[in-house]
Amino acid sequence: MPESSPEPTAAQMATHRALVGDALDVLYRVLRPYVEREMRAVHGDRWERVARGILHGRPPSTWDTSDLLAIVYDQFYKVFRDLGHEGRSRVSLLREVRKTWAHQGDLTMAETRRALETAILLLRAIGAHDEADRLEPHVVEMMQQEVHLKRDVLPPAEPPTLLDRGLTRVRTLFQRAPAEPLEFRRAILDDVERAAEPHRRHFAFNRLTIHLLAESNRTRHLFEAALEGPDEPFSDAVHRRLADARIPVPEPLQVRWRFYRSIPERLTGCFDERPFYVEFARRRTATTATLTVLKGRTPKTRYVVKSRQTLTIGRLEEVVDERGRIVRRNTLAFADYEDEALPPEERAILETVSRIHARIGFDEAAGVFRVHDDQSTWGTSVVRTHLHVPIAVRQQPVALQDGDLIYFGKACVRFNTGGRRRTG
Repeated sequence: MPESSPEPTAAQMATHRALVGDALDVLYRVLRPYVEREMRAVHGDRWERVARGILHGRPPSTWDTSDLLAIVYDQFYKVFRDLGHEGRSRVSLLREVRKTWAHQGDLTMAETRRALETAILLLRAIGAHDEADRLEPHVVEMMQQEVHLKRDVLPPAEPPTLLDRGLTRVRTLFQRAPAEPLEFRRAILDDVERAAEPHRRHFAFNRLTIHLLAESNRTRHLFEAALEGPDEPFSDAVHRRLADARIPVPEPLQVRWRFYRSIPERLTGCFDERPFYVEFARRRTATTATLTVLKGRTPKTRYVVKSRQTLTIGRLEEVVDERGRIVRRNTLAFADYEDEALPPEERAILETVSRIHARIGFDEAAGVFRVHDDQSTWGTSVVRTHLHVPIAVRQQPVALQDGDLIYFGKACVRFNTGGRRRTG
């Protein structure tokens, strides 16, 4: 009994290329008037200029299927949103197929079938049902061939089940959930993009969890094949999909998945008749750093900066106004330069520190500490080892890096990042 499917012959490869070429020609004939109509509806007389900008100046007379797909992909959220969230994923796949086809790359039967299926789905979304109907018999024929090939490589008990499942898939090709790892992977990525879309303006998440309902080991193996494929780590695929959709992710997004034999009570109603559920969450990070005083007299030589607190810097622990009211408490307080007991060299440093000089706080969105200057007289600057010129802190705060030297006037502290601990 053979252990794997036979390699396709040169004649079969030529057939696959011809089928994909015909599908690309059909797409061109349908997409050409569709793209112009939809672009004109949104951009008016500027539509061609917008399209040329996407295609690096290429005029409409030279456009091919790849160019039309590029326009749809780039303008999806402005113009072609009616194709649905899956539409952009289908356009992306067809762009990859067209690239392989144009560079004389080999196409397997499964790759050819998926390309035709995707073209059919896109054509139906546009309303070109007649063109889709003409491509569908080729898909049915390839599915039947795949069933017979699998019957040759699996144990004798499997073929009837495979045949039944294959014919069911033929009859419900455009209604049922994807049954192959790559198709399932793409379906999950579609849901990731769909879940992220409402947060396009302010994406404040740092964790993505894929909840997977795997009632059997076979189903779990399908999920694992989809998520742990050899071509690209799923985490990278998520970041690439969000980047392609122009959804800004301000910090690293942790991607993980969980398997369940049955739906947990917490997730009741979330799966919506699908075997997976996409959940974005924000897990706060408690971060610390240290400031070591190098120049200038302070009560301590080392201070801890915490992400959920603001550390204030200035001269004197308590700053009062002319009526004696406290207007500021400095966490890092330098001594008063008027203290005659201090050596002259220290007084010369301390007199450059304002009573309300600066503050250091944590930027949650960027995940960094920033130093702000509070309109001090002598100013605040950051000295970084690989830079020859200090970074002046004026109206805009400066993000701090490990090892930075921060000058408050002539007083100086060294900034070092500390450990991180997760808090739920």
